[in-house]
Amino acid sequence: MWDRSLRWQRLARMAAGGAACAALFVGLGALSTTEAAGRARAGVAEISRESQPDADSRVLCTVPTTLAVRPGVLVYRELPDGSGEIVGRVIGVRGQGAESEVTVLLTPTAAGAMARGGKLRAAEPTLSVEHAFRLLISPEIPRDEAGRARDAIWPAIEKHILPGLKERLTREVTHSFDQLDPEDAELLNATMADLRTELAPMEQELLNKLANRAWEVIGVSGVAEGVLRKASDGAENTYNDVKDWVKGWWEEKKESESVNRDFLSEEKATALRIALEEEVETYLKEHENEIKEKLNKVSNNRRAEFIQQFETKWGPKLYENAVVPAWLEGEDGVLEAAEQYAEDFARRRLLTEKGGPRLLLAYALRSSLEITSDPLLVIAPDQSGRVQFEWIMPRLEKDGR
Repeated sequence: MWDRSLRWQRLARMAAGGAACAALFVGLGALSTTEAAGRARAGVAEISRESQPDADSRVLCTVPTTLAVRPGVLVYRELPDGSGEIVGRVIGVRGQGAESEVTVLLTPTAAGAMARGGKLRAAEPTLSVEHAFRLLISPEIPRDEAGRARDAIWPAIEKHILPGLKERLTREVTHSFDQLDPEDAELLNATMADLRTELAPMEQELLNKLANRAWEVIGVSGVAEGVLRKASDGAENTYNDVKDWVKGWWEEKKESESVNRDFLSEEKATALRIALEEEVETYLKEHENEIKEKLNKVSNNRRAEFIQQFETKWGPKLYENAVVPAWLEGEDGVLEAAEQYAEDFARRRLLTEKGGPRLLLAYALRSSLEITSDPLLVIAPDQSGRVQFEWIMPRLEKDGR
């Protein structure tokens, strides 16, 4: 009995072992077709590729150490519609100085994309709204986007705001000068008096030059001609007066028309006007710097008073009586232009054709919300024959980089 019992137990163990092996093989066969098994096989293959990457799958590039690239950071490629596609990840970083060498392992589908050269473009995490906006308007310079906004909105301002603003400003300034407050009138009179004092020597010099030039143009003959013309006119007027007095005795009284010609002939008067204008223009050009210095001197002496008056009285008055009404009158047209620019900006910079977020917008949101602190890395293949680094976010002097 004991031997048969042991024999049965041995058979039971063998049967159980066989069943377990069969179940294992069946389970492995079933698991090999699952998504998890596929990921496991891909992971093993990726580990193998990372340990021995080929030339087409590996990209080496020198980047600033301040970018803080670390192994594991994903690398993207920007598609034509602006969306992003993961094409690799950083597998190695070497260097501790100002620059570090980064090794990027591309996915099998992207292998060879940078074989003929390209750029590894990068952006630091957006820590503020300003940085996020600057990232969204890249790769163009912010001034270019400002130019687009100006070209889209400024025509509406010129059409709907400026005409009314100019009219109101002109009317307000004219009205203000017609009804100056005693304090304002005193300030303007004092300023003009200071300016007249500063320009007095130059004014006298200019008058002397004009007198000399007038004498050169008119001359003795012109004066004599004018004297004779006036004497002739006086004699003729006297004769007409006597004739009218005599006629008044015999018939109805009728006054003759008086003769009063100009002292200078029309030719002389025209030549004199042209000569004096030339003299004034020449004098102003020759003394332009000196006149500017005197104007600046007077304005600087009264600058504090004018600034105080503008800040406390003139500025607020012009704003309330001119700027605000002009804006309220034309704001609909300006807002419509701003909305059109915003829609255009969204199409170009924010959303894809399908309405999803573009690569830069998605990264700016994730970075600003502290979902990720890794930099953004984007490859851009070209035919340059080498791989170079390039900032996506424009560098500004105030960044201190």
